[in-house]
Amino acid sequence: MTRAKTLANSVSGVLGFIAPTYFAWTVYRDSIPQNVATWSMIMLLDCLGLTLVYKSGNTRPFMQIGWFAASLCVLTAIFAGGSPWHWGRVETLSLVLCLVAVCLWLALNAKVALIAYLVAFMVSGVPMIVDYWHEPQPSTTWLWLVTVFTCALSAYAAEERDIPHLAVPVCAILLNGFLAYLCVR
Repeated sequence: MTRAKTLANSVSGVLGFIAPTYFAWTVYRDSIPQNVATWSMIMLLDCLGLTLVYKSGNTRPFMQIGWFAASLCVLTAIFAGGSPWHWGRVETLSLVLCLVAVCLWLALNAKVALIAYLVAFMVSGVPMIVDYWHEPQPSTTWLWLVTVFTCALSAYAAEERDIPHLAVPVCAILLNGFLAYLCVR
């Protein structure tokens, strides 16, 4: 891996941690209610995604490490802030897809499971898409744009051009780019 790609991969991990953790701080500081169930699913998805990309052959998933650590911070902030728990259809569907991914991993391999994980990952963004469609949140645009940049760095730094190295950053670019668009439309 070249020096530039090593640096890009490291920066993607740092930004993958700092941006959502700063978001967690603002949620806590400003008492912005967040759904505990949704963020619990996001933490589960971040953990599963990290595990699957690593088991699939990506030995430097720094962005996913940053995301998992940050999701722990966000969950801590919303627990501390007394946010509500609401388990809905999207959380149930995401959980079922996570279980499918784990079963595929155990029965077949991590690369196949990674596809099921990506479906769960994209489904988990639906509630936020619906919320932003009805009520854009321009104040959060920075988070989605920083995440797109973080994912672009991770994709650029990929050691190989295959599913374990590119699937998560590319899907995240699409999801977060759309969220950024919805914030400012």
